Amino acid sequence: MSNLTEWRIEPISSNDEGCCFYLDYYKPFRLAALEQDPDAFGSTYDREINFTDDEWLSRINNPLVKTFVAVRLHDRKVLSATSLIGPMPNPDPASNPFQASSEMRDASDHHHQNHAEASSVSFQITGVYTLPEARRQGLAKMLAEIAIGEAVAYAEQYGKRLELSLIVYTSNSGAMLFYESCGFVASVEGPRESFNPHKNASADEICMHYRKSPE
Repeated sequence: MSNLTEWRIEPISSNDEGCCFYLDYYKPFRLAALEQDPDAFGSTYDREINFTDDEWLSRINNPLVKTFVAVRLHDRKVLSATSLIGPMPNPDPASNPFQASSEMRDASDHHHQNHAEASSVSFQITGVYTLPEARRQGLAKMLAEIAIGEAVAYAEQYGKRLELSLIVYTSNSGAMLFYESCGFVASVEGPRESFNPHKNASADEICMHYRKSPE
């Protein structure tokens, strides 16, 4: 991959074409990422390899989740991805945002009823992950900027203050530096210990909040 004309960033839609793409291209990307860098994720390869198609598609069909991917043009291989989740009824960022957004779908009607009264809207970005072969091409930064831009535009459309956050493991110093370069700052509350039932282990994580408007 030598130049920008060989890939492009796309949202994955929830229509029939998007669902087929999700299973045929995003699923292998996700499983490869979980297998190659298990410490970067809250979930595990052993857990998700056993997902049914309906379980995979529950994410793309969730109206609170919008997934963006960098796709190689000649073979449609997914090279990098992130998801924007929201608007969230609960402003506190979740260690497992996919699970939280699934649980919050049942509260979405109540959330929309109170939407006009709220002074802010809350979104969360999942970790941006790029396959090793596609790193240092600017894909992660572009994906983060697009996800940020979507959240900013939503808040501006409704005249609300934006609360945009993400969760990162404190052991992943490279990821923290990357998110800082995208305009996020670490919470003043500092790290917190979180138990991960999928790994049956605890790890220190920190919440980072978006503070810089896109240029």
